[in-house]
Amino acid sequence: MQLIGSPTSPYVRKVRVYLAEAGTTCDFLPLDAWHPDARLLDMAPLGKVPVLVRDDGSPL
Repeated sequence: MQLIGSPTSPYVRKVRVYLAEAGTTCDFLPLDAWHPDARLLDMAPLGKVPVLVRDDGSPL
């Protein structure tokens, strides 16, 4: 899995803490949510973070 988000977002931090407590390994891809690029907009059309990309490539 891959977590996409801004390191300063409180919502991203909450997800990272939950994943660590659950013992789930997840790659973190830091992106600037204030200036969303095409990768973020492909996964989250509104440009909101966090986005969790599952192993099959589908975003959550």
